[in-house]
Amino acid sequence: MLCIRSQAAQQRLLQSMGEYCLVGCGRTDAEKADRNVLHAIGLNEIQLSALRAGLLARWMGSMEIRSQNELTAFGFAKDYDAIVTIRTDIGERRFALEYERTPKPAKCYRAIASCMSQEVHVNRLLYLVANYDILRFVSGFFTKAVYPVFFGLLTDWHSHLLEMPVLDGLAKRAFPFQQALNGGTPKVEATSTATSYRLPFH
Repeated sequence: MLCIRSQAAQQRLLQSMGEYCLVGCGRTDAEKADRNVLHAIGLNEIQLSALRAGLLARWMGSMEIRSQNELTAFGFAKDYDAIVTIRTDIGERRFALEYERTPKPAKCYRAIASCMSQEVHVNRLLYLVANYDILRFVSGFFTKAVYPVFFGLLTDWHSHLLEMPVLDGLAKRAFPFQQALNGGTPKVEATSTATSYRLPFH
């Protein structure tokens, strides 16, 4: 089990992964610093799963995204955790990624849902979440979203990658993420073994 006690070591680890987070004195407490490190490690594992499978064409990390947002006129609608370009059987597909180990306050998701209509540089967003409860909570803020937003479980990403089951803000039946990447719509009557179950969704 990885245990990084010093804030300086935590910051170096984040930066080595392409992440940046201020964890110095006066900026945050130890608990928040620990959460930031675990979040960065989780993102790194998401990236490695795609890389090992030969699917990853490009990974644009949060540090690069923030730089583009703050220093250029071509910023994204928000500071995503990553912009991911994946190889599929019909070509490369790009999506924004948000990884949720723990839920944010409701006001944050309302603000995100509101700003997504302004996104012009990437045309789909994937939330990878730690468990069903977070999935149900977060997806509930996107039921009226016009912009394509999809929700999946972190464990399914590591197990199935592009074949992992996802939901959009309205669907009550899972369908493969690759179908979402290729612009398809969910078909309730046709699901593969990996997507044959219902996610708990209200």
